[in-house]
Amino acid sequence: MIFMATPLKDIESTGIDGQFVLSAFEKPDEEHAQGAALEAIKAFKKVEQEHKIRPKFFLAPGYDSAGVGVALNDIADQFRGVFALALKSKTEDALKTELSTITTHRGILTFQDVRRMDNEVRPLNGFLTGLYAKVMAEGEFGFAKTYSNRAIAGVVGIVDTIEYLLGQDCEADRLRGLGMSVCFVDDGIRAWGRETRDPDLGIDSLHSIVIFDTIIESVLQSQKRAIDMQLTDALKEVTDNLDAFYRRLVANNVVLGYKMSVPQDINTNESIMAGVLHVCQEVQEMPLVGRIVNKIYRVSNYGTELVKTVNGAA
Repeated sequence: MIFMATPLKDIESTGIDGQFVLSAFEKPDEEHAQGAALEAIKAFKKVEQEHKIRPKFFLAPGYDSAGVGVALNDIADQFRGVFALALKSKTEDALKTELSTITTHRGILTFQDVRRMDNEVRPLNGFLTGLYAKVMAEGEFGFAKTYSNRAIAGVVGIVDTIEYLLGQDCEADRLRGLGMSVCFVDDGIRAWGRETRDPDLGIDSLHSIVIFDTIIESVLQSQKRAIDMQLTDALKEVTDNLDAFYRRLVANNVVLGYKMSVPQDINTNESIMAGVLHVCQEVQEMPLVGRIVNKIYRVSNYGTELVKTVNGAA
């Protein structure tokens, strides 16, 4: 993460206790600042090899731009992580225009400024990053939860307020539908939004992306031992581990169900002799409720019940 002292305070105020990696650079003149920031982001490509740390969240506070957003998205893709970007626009129509150029399934996109507990005005994106990291750290399966609809610790006021009407069409819901993450006052100051902006992928929730990222990483880690084993041993190792792994996910409400197979049509003699084993896995994650539709009908069927009650008492 690229930080100055003030952005670090944003994260600290959310109550998260974690490990930070700083990619620092000497700021040149304003004309070359963006280029320096981009180079600092690219430096993360070797962070795991150089420091044995695999970052999950990426930020470039104070250098948010379209180019920086692309660079953050690329590095988040490499690490199967999440990045947060503050957009420049401040109105719904302007945000629609700015968002039209953004395609991502890993971004927490914000635009609001908020007041930190010390009353300093700060961008929202750092606080949502800290909130999400805190949620993920709540337990072994915290990755299956979301930051949305949770109170944001460390924030005491909203500078860029938006309209929020419970159960009605409103600015907060419309911006959420565009893939923005916002905040509003409702039993505290709450985060709202977990949608992605990548229609071609077919997954509209960042929560689902994080679940499948974690599944992929866990599966790859568990299968490292099977490389260079004899096929019979490797097949048993892989299938037994996968079955046990998915059973735990089902038991802990991370996924609804799964199906695993080693299809003969793609595990041909040629692929097997080449040492390639194909294991197919069908997985459905536990969905999150996005909307509750209440249908309330006024009827006149229960008047006689009152009369029955009176007659019974008599």
